[in-house]
Amino acid sequence: MHRKGDTGLIRELSRLARACATFAALWGAIAFGTAAHATTVLPLYLEEMVDTAAVAFEGRCTANRSEVDAATGLVVTFTTFEVRDVLKGQVGATHVIKQVGGALPNDGPQYRVMGVPRFEVGDDYVVFLAGVSSHGFSSPIGLAQGRFKVEARGAARRLGNGRDFRDMAQRVMARVPPQSRREIEEAKGPVRDMDLEDFKQLVRGHLGAQR
Repeated sequence: MHRKGDTGLIRELSRLARACATFAALWGAIAFGTAAHATTVLPLYLEEMVDTAAVAFEGRCTANRSEVDAATGLVVTFTTFEVRDVLKGQVGATHVIKQVGGALPNDGPQYRVMGVPRFEVGDDYVVFLAGVSSHGFSSPIGLAQGRFKVEARGAARRLGNGRDFRDMAQRVMARVPPQSRREIEEAKGPVRDMDLEDFKQLVRGHLGAQR
């Protein structure tokens, strides 16, 4: 037996699967109380994220708000970003996304979809977002893969999504700026972060080459 909203969740996860086209498996374990659902995705190359994204930008998370969505009956989270640099698409000074899952206020139930990324208020990110569904949902391309957290490292700002840039950027390595390319090529182990400005230059260079 499914609770109200389970059908809506399955439809939304199916939409994400169709939009990304690289999901190896997509399944839900529907439960009561605290619900948990899982997604499994194949690794994406960086240019796949860039090409598939409807919009991409650098921004700071300024707010998260969870509530029951009137249209679907699902617990959803609205995340607001202060946009600092637009990399692709049309984005205003602020941008709000709606994702499946969240924790309702006042110790309300939690409804989590493992793999759907979370954003912490006050942290900076570069995000590659899928298009908006008919019910207003939009998540990063490849889920957590399309969410790059930006952190200060001394005077530099670097970003990563947990993946190895040597693998993720291998098909666009010729467009990686020289300093970052040397870091990747000379590293003895996985390269988990890259200079923010070099990363944005790489993304813009790839987009420019597609025109």
